[in-house]
Amino acid sequence: MKINILTLKSTLILILTASVNFSQVSRNNFCDHNHEVFERVKTDPAFKRLVDSIDALQAVNEENYKNSSASRAATVYYIPTVYHIVHEGGAENISDEQVKSDMEDLNDIYRKLNANVGSVHPSMRARSADIEIEFRFAQKKNDGSCFSGITRTYSSATNIGGNSAADAVKAAHGDFPGDEYMNIYIVKSFGTSGAAGYTYRPGAPYFSDMRNGIHVLHSYIGNIGTSTQQGFNTTIAHEAGHWLNLPHLWGNSNSPGLASNCSSDDGITDTPNTIGWQSCNTGGVTCGSLDNVENIMEYSYCSKMFTEGQKTRMRAALNSSIAGRRNLITAANQTATGIFADVICEADFEAERSTVCENTPVQFFDKSFHKPTSWSWTFDSGTPNTSSAQNPVVSWQSAGRHNVKLTVTNANGSETIVKNLYMNVLPSWGARVPFNEGFEMSDSQFENEWETEADDAANISLSSVNYSGNNSALIQNYNQGSGQIAELTSKSLNLTGNASVSIDFQYAYARKTTTTGESVQFLISNDCGENWVIVRGLTPTVGSTNSEFAPTGSNQWRNQSINISNSYFSPNFRFKFRVTSGGGNNFYVDDININNIVGLDELDALTGVSIFPNPMTNQATIELDLKKDAEVNVSVINAVGALVHQVASKQSVSQGNTQFKFSKNNLSSGVYFVNIEVNGTRQIKKLVIN
Repeated sequence: MKINILTLKSTLILILTASVNFSQVSRNNFCDHNHEVFERVKTDPAFKRLVDSIDALQAVNEENYKNSSASRAATVYYIPTVYHIVHEGGAENISDEQVKSDMEDLNDIYRKLNANVGSVHPSMRARSADIEIEFRFAQKKNDGSCFSGITRTYSSATNIGGNSAADAVKAAHGDFPGDEYMNIYIVKSFGTSGAAGYTYRPGAPYFSDMRNGIHVLHSYIGNIGTSTQQGFNTTIAHEAGHWLNLPHLWGNSNSPGLASNCSSDDGITDTPNTIGWQSCNTGGVTCGSLDNVENIMEYSYCSKMFTEGQKTRMRAALNSSIAGRRNLITAANQTATGIFADVICEADFEAERSTVCENTPVQFFDKSFHKPTSWSWTFDSGTPNTSSAQNPVVSWQSAGRHNVKLTVTNANGSETIVKNLYMNVLPSWGARVPFNEGFEMSDSQFENEWETEADDAANISLSSVNYSGNNSALIQNYNQGSGQIAELTSKSLNLTGNASVSIDFQYAYARKTTTTGESVQFLISNDCGENWVIVRGLTPTVGSTNSEFAPTGSNQWRNQSINISNSYFSPNFRFKFRVTSGGGNNFYVDDININNIVGLDELDALTGVSIFPNPMTNQATIELDLKKDAEVNVSVINAVGALVHQVASKQSVSQGNTQFKFSKNNLSSGVYFVNIEVNGTRQIKKLVIN
């Protein structure tokens, strides 16, 4: 049969769903809209002829492959593969480790290395095939730049998947043509569809477009993280089978279990005719012979194997020009996508937190491309100062901004990256209150004084819109995607020795509509930002507006006053504003004031405190100067606030100069704090032990 490919390409757009195959979320949940397409095939002769033309062309290609030397050669075909995670910061933003577990499962199945393949029903075991196809993470994008084979795209398209998700990835990361990569799109939901995943068999309307990929829910990727239900980890193997031109065992429909399916078939001789299964009855007989219930292309969720006939069809698809599948396995494409590249082309790293207090351990993670075998780190003023570990743990004893350098090496070369001023180390003994911030500063001062962190496009900056003075701080939330988080965080402050502390600020905030789901919260921490507690939710100060919000007068601002619990009177107190977006609008803050009231007893009773020597080696003297008789507690606490030594407990001390001796004993070297309470009012002093 002679087929006009140009005509076929132009008309295939009409049959998008005719080439779509779905896996289901559960054994009893089917995607009805595809059923309408197959019903149309029965009633529309022209439509049926078009579908038959595609099948006929594929059959010719398969027959040609069977008769070629390629079918007899024991050649392993390698397919460049990219996992695209489309997310809004939720559970669907799965880990690299979960993706890698999926790739491992996929390759095990296609190379007949899966642990359960030996338990296939004895009557089917001899038909189980090593497909001799392997999937490799692509290591180069279409523009030649390096990456890990995994992309992450923040987009609300995760809620509907499909072409919207593919288009979002393309906008963020560039083109990944379908004849160069097998693209896997991982999303949160397919909207109202009940599908777990779907794809297009060769000949679908998108041909070599990157939309011609596999679309799947995050909970069906791999065997860890969000995907732990039995059998779900075979979903990508099932969809990859469709992508390589395999139908379901009962034929071209998404409706297993129908008696009429016995008159339909997948066209592969060694897969017994069946009506299709939604349960794992390995002894099932539905069309006169034992069914291959454990086949990957079933819905049984005990999938373990492909047959030799399925192997032939999939490998024929990779030797066909239809949809560009042939180009995937060429040497030129494998070089362009870097699937065998061991050359290091980029060094990179990240820290679990880039802002910490002094003496706080922080772990670094190597993110270099590709396959380094040795690592050389340099941490400006850090402890340790250098490391050869892949993912070292480091701390800093001196506040300030510090550089980090990494050189990665393998047998083919090395690459170096330096991130200047990457680590922002805050003093564990913060600035004393009162604290006043009107944001009357330059952009560089703002970047130095405040920590800003935001997902993707959200912007946190100074704004000329203000309550007073010239500036305020702006968290730009207008039209940001749902779930996106932006945070503005203070430096560390010392609240010790106060009877009470209150924080006052002016803020202005609008929603886009009354139904947008964003939230604005005020949070505090008493351990330099290691842990946070939400103190107050902040409500809009004006009515909803569909245009981008900027306050136009003082009546659109609101004063907020918050009393801080004394359990947060630590030497490294921090606070922050968090905006969690829901397609909403902007948030402004100005004139932040922290007022403190010291205890009257402290003013009346305690004139001064001295600790010497400081740093100490074996013993230190703690000297108090009291203006009147008082009850005194003196204790030593470590950097996380735990009591390590009680020096004096509720001791009555007379007016004048009093000294207490403190010995190191078994304490390790480091930074400690001396907690001094006089008539119930507290002061804390820093003590360094060598």
